[in-house]
Amino acid sequence: MAKSRKKKILAPILVLLCILVAAPIIAGAASKINGKSIVTNNIHDNDYTGRKRVANCYVVDNKNATFSRVENMGDIVLIETYNSGLTLLGQSFIGMELPVFGGFWGGAAYNYVIFGQDNPEMDNNKEVLRLVRFDKAWNRLGSVSVYGANTLYPFYGCNTDFTEYGDAVYVRMGHMTYSGQQAVMTIAARNSDNALLQVQCDIGGTTYGTVENSAATFIEACDGEVSFVDHCLGSPRAVTAGKYTIPAGADFASWCYNADVLSLRGSAGTDTPGTSIGGYEVSGQYRLIFGVTDPYDGSSPNRNIFIATVPKNSYYSDEVRIAYATGYAYGDMESAMTPYVVKINSDQFVVIWENRNGYAESNTVNWVFVNGSGQLTSQIYSMTGCLSDCQPILFNGKIVWYTTNAANCTVYSFSASNSGVAPSYTARAAIVNKGVDYSKVYDFAYYINRYPDMRVLYGSNPAGALQHFVSNGMAEGRQGCENFDPIAYKNNYADLRNAFGNDWKQYYLHFINYGYSEGRNARR
Repeated sequence: MAKSRKKKILAPILVLLCILVAAPIIAGAASKINGKSIVTNNIHDNDYTGRKRVANCYVVDNKNATFSRVENMGDIVLIETYNSGLTLLGQSFIGMELPVFGGFWGGAAYNYVIFGQDNPEMDNNKEVLRLVRFDKAWNRLGSVSVYGANTLYPFYGCNTDFTEYGDAVYVRMGHMTYSGQQAVMTIAARNSDNALLQVQCDIGGTTYGTVENSAATFIEACDGEVSFVDHCLGSPRAVTAGKYTIPAGADFASWCYNADVLSLRGSAGTDTPGTSIGGYEVSGQYRLIFGVTDPYDGSSPNRNIFIATVPKNSYYSDEVRIAYATGYAYGDMESAMTPYVVKINSDQFVVIWENRNGYAESNTVNWVFVNGSGQLTSQIYSMTGCLSDCQPILFNGKIVWYTTNAANCTVYSFSASNSGVAPSYTARAAIVNKGVDYSKVYDFAYYINRYPDMRVLYGSNPAGALQHFVSNGMAEGRQGCENFDPIAYKNNYADLRNAFGNDWKQYYLHFINYGYSEGRNARR
């Protein structure tokens, strides 16, 4: 198969780096903003070669011309809200209601976060899952708890996925059973009264929708049906698609229709580095599975993006069709990584992925538009950038996601209109106190995470934390962000030591006013 044509969109970025400082996003353009945020690194975390894991990073459309990034920080969940011009409007936190974070999803009217805790005692009276429901302003509306559920360890071995239909929400996730086997489980809850409708947690195979040894799982509710896709490492050793026989919105059935979509090489129970699944969506006529795979016969190490279509009214394996978006062949250095898919409407989707050159990530994001039959409707576009474990979303006519790299947060976007307009980006909002922008030396989340006293005093008060940093923290030599270490800045430059001695605040002000633009190094 010949390589797909790719339109590279690179040069405009270098120009706009210099001229778009705190400027609004250009309508219809691919874009990104740079800023400072929590100290994590999620770059390339979407790609898996063994098992997909629970994501820690998310974006959600708030349905009011703003979007939020939501990130698991280990003991709290960070929420940052931006307007359509990509200006940071505010930060807040929600607490961990159980010790283990299991995933987030933004539904049509509600936000959902699921937590869990280990159950090594195999105690059927122990709460192992708690699904918490919030409104779009993050007011807590209620929760549903699951006890025992044949679960030693929740969220084990694969990702978590959500869907909703009418008044019901469904969550599909991995767990380790009492017998020590990894499997998927599904729960359903009713929003109106926070009632638990059903828990499906005993291993029954594809016939019952509880697959043993699933490396990735996805669930969708559409047109009155609940359907799912699994990356099965056991038996069958295949990517499988299934649907429950009971209509969506009711208790789901214990029996399913199933079809094998793509056979996997290797022996049962082993990982499959040649195949990974990135997304599952439903169009007007088909169920669409998006992933990456190398040839079943092992003739090439190159992985290519595939799009599998399963007719909505049939689950026969011989009616599954597979097409490829890329054509990297043996001898090529390029290989595709696990993709994402975003649904634009019932007949238009966009597939997004990175490439790997040999063993090195290319730091290039590619995307192509696909119709509801799984056919490509555009050439492949690309831009400099990265993906992460943050599932991109459709927001304000753009595809939006973010990455973190230490204290640096980058929000990316490109047009969802299939226009191929060149990328651009703008800087994130300033952090201002009494007219001074401290964003070059200060980040709220970094500050409260580095200093426990700050976290106790100002964990839910960003304005108070900034005031402390300006009034006291700088004079004390406290480090306000990953990219500015006052001790390193002092030690790196004799002229500054001679001028400022141990007056720590002057080092910060010098870097803000002069050192940053001079390219001075403020890191160890």
